[in-house]
Amino acid sequence: MRSPESSKGAATEPAPADSMGKVALQGDISAISLDDIFQLFDFASLSGELQIVAPDNRGYFFVQKGRLIFGILDTRQQRLGELLMGQGRINRSQLEECLALHRAEGKQQRLGQFLIAKGYLSQDELSAALIRQVKEAFFEALSWREGTFSFHLDQTPGDEEFLLRERIDSLLLEGMLHIDEKG
Repeated sequence: MRSPESSKGAATEPAPADSMGKVALQGDISAISLDDIFQLFDFASLSGELQIVAPDNRGYFFVQKGRLIFGILDTRQQRLGELLMGQGRINRSQLEECLALHRAEGKQQRLGQFLIAKGYLSQDELSAALIRQVKEAFFEALSWREGTFSFHLDQTPGDEEFLLRERIDSLLLEGMLHIDEKG
């Protein structure tokens, strides 16, 4: 699965459809909105992966017992470095230095780990930025009105992914406020 911390091109691809868990639910988001789908996951305490295919983007969201634990978009997701610079946590030269190290190591180590090793960021600051990144992906997906979805039972993100445990009902409320502010 893709990592919100990975740089472009360093992410792994989603598992092929034939290796996915059983499709428990699928449909058209113009008929069943994504907020309704996420509410179902919350109410039923479901676990698995929701794959969303919109006209110009894709989203992958994992839930565990009705809580969002990970999410990422294929395109238009703010990269970790951009997010941290926007928050004033790092500057451009620090980002470029760590990206050069990241590339030199063959992208084996995550960008965030270089930022921490250099003393530019604490683990808590990195965790907060990764949570923000997943939430932003979730909020973006909530605004999609066209496309399809499929929910695969009992799928989990890769072991290397940063996981959170956010209540979906709280995220939906926060997401609706976020969408109202943008619109």
